[in-house]
Amino acid sequence: MSPPPAPATAGPAAGGPGSSRVAFALRAAATAVLVVGYYWIRDPLGEWAVGWYARLFGSVPDPATPRVIGVTVLLAVLLLVWRKLVLGDPKLQAPLLITVILALGDASFNVLENLPAPPWLAALTEGRMTAYSPTFMTIAVTVLTELVIGRFFYGKWPNLTSAYITGISAGILIKSNVLWPFVLCGMISITSKYVLRAYNRHLWNPTNFGVTMMLFLAPQHVASLTVQAGNNGWALAVIWFLGGMIMYRLGRFHIPLAFIATFIPLSFLRSAVTAHPWQAEIAPMTSPMFQLYIFFMITDPPTTTRAKWSQVLVAVLVAVAETVCRLAFKDVHSLYHALFTVGPAANLVEIVAGRLRARRAADRKAIAASEVDAGRVLAAPEIAGNMPRV
Repeated sequence: MSPPPAPATAGPAAGGPGSSRVAFALRAAATAVLVVGYYWIRDPLGEWAVGWYARLFGSVPDPATPRVIGVTVLLAVLLLVWRKLVLGDPKLQAPLLITVILALGDASFNVLENLPAPPWLAALTEGRMTAYSPTFMTIAVTVLTELVIGRFFYGKWPNLTSAYITGISAGILIKSNVLWPFVLCGMISITSKYVLRAYNRHLWNPTNFGVTMMLFLAPQHVASLTVQAGNNGWALAVIWFLGGMIMYRLGRFHIPLAFIATFIPLSFLRSAVTAHPWQAEIAPMTSPMFQLYIFFMITDPPTTTRAKWSQVLVAVLVAVAETVCRLAFKDVHSLYHALFTVGPAANLVEIVAGRLRARRAADRKAIAASEVDAGRVLAAPEIAGNMPRV
């Protein structure tokens, strides 16, 4: 028998570690070129598209539409570039979705606005930094806070996926003309994951907790994106299609579906009670805040109940609580407050119920064990009497 052929040597040509590093570097370089190139030509390309549409159809389109289409094409190309990595690792799909929401939210609403840098920041950078992006600043704060606290609590560097998602969410949802609310919101959000726990389980969604606290503690300096809605259907369609597909792959699509299926009928109820047009009651569904809410806040795995039926029930209860807050208290932040109260309460109920079930099971096991031991004790004399005597 002839000897088997020698295995191929792992290397750049055989798909070894060197090849992986080279492929990753090439994808990263292609991504940088595509992103920089797009934002370099975005404005002139948008002006050309608007002018072409006006000449062809005799009307001016929504200025955001060319930007939304351009970002969608860019994201589709980037997804093709990174498809093997993203599709092979489910942990990367949530960061992908929130990046899509950020990019399309900026195309539709300019959520990535720059603010003038405070005097101390300009002085610290010797005048080089005259403006800053609140969203990117919040991402930096959440990532740094996650690294420090995670290392302190567990002695190892934590995964930064949650910090990235929290940073984008808080950076979009918080509105302020000063820097410190973004920094404080990011730090509160991440810290709550490590502090507000019961039996090693999270109670509050980090972003929901951080934004709610900032709105309560500093209402004179902080506002929310809740009032910002729009009618650009392209962005909404892309986000819902991609978000629904990712939630389905992750086995959590039933949660936003249950919330929307409850929210829409309740919108007509609110319209009947307040005499507002029903379109105004449904309008929040078109906002970036609503997309973050249904795809990240109410579906956050560490802060939702474990059973699928209870997840659906909690989503329905959150929608009902949102309507109660809006009608009974005229609460403009009703979405935040509904999840802030219902979510942790549901988690605590499940934790207590689970511990009671475990205690009853342990008691039954102890009783069964004691009955077995008692049976052995009672049987011992009879066994001894039947033993032969020497």
